[in-house]
Amino acid sequence: MKKLQKKHFYKYLIEIIIIVIGVLIAFYLTNWENEIGKRKTEKEIISQIYFELNDNLIDLKNDFEIHKNSFKSQLRVQKFLDNNKISSDSLMMDFYWMTKEEYIFPNTSAFENLKNVGMSIIKKDSLRDLITLVYNNYFPRISKGDNLHPDINEYLHPYVKNNFKVNRNENIKYTLFLGDSLKIDYPRDFGNGIKQVIGYIPLNSEKLRNDEEFRFLISEILYFRIYKIHYYQTSIINVEKILRLIENEYPKIIANNSYD
Repeated sequence: MKKLQKKHFYKYLIEIIIIVIGVLIAFYLTNWENEIGKRKTEKEIISQIYFELNDNLIDLKNDFEIHKNSFKSQLRVQKFLDNNKISSDSLMMDFYWMTKEEYIFPNTSAFENLKNVGMSIIKKDSLRDLITLVYNNYFPRISKGDNLHPDINEYLHPYVKNNFKVNRNENIKYTLFLGDSLKIDYPRDFGNGIKQVIGYIPLNSEKLRNDEEFRFLISEILYFRIYKIHYYQTSIINVEKILRLIENEYPKIIANNSYD
């Protein structure tokens, strides 16, 4: 009788062990399949982020060049105010560029997709944190509507409107360099007799030189411009860092989803 009970006990024990093993295997397979799904989703989102940031980087660099060009113009205008030897005639383009403002209008659809899925889908902490920093901190600081300081063009417009006239001389040439291979020549010819002629000319250069309001405005926008240049430069550096991290961590994604 005891032998029979013992036999039944081992039989039930073996059945329980088999059931437990089956449950564990099923649990493992489910987790394994879920992990494969997550990693597939991660790769898809990383690919989207990569190509989205590449597109945004082009705009960042072009805007950055315009801000640097405008900053140099502001410095030349400042020298004009401090040095009687500098003629206002040579600053026609600088008076124009000192008023120019640029903002980035970044594509953020891939980042929105990432937030919807869940930020934790990106396993590498440093990459996830840097992506979040760029989209949530740097991009807003140089986007229209989120800027900390006044719009430079709007800030100067009332004064410029009352103290300058627009250049209309199509024979005055100017080239804006936006990079090693991209430049814009002015006047810009759009065809059908339509041309964009740029340049602002002071109505009274001596009055302008001695106008304390103008000096104040130049001082203020110099600070605004330095702030913008700093955040554009920081954004470019960090976007390029993200792209390098993705290229190093996910080389197959980039190879399989290239534009070629």
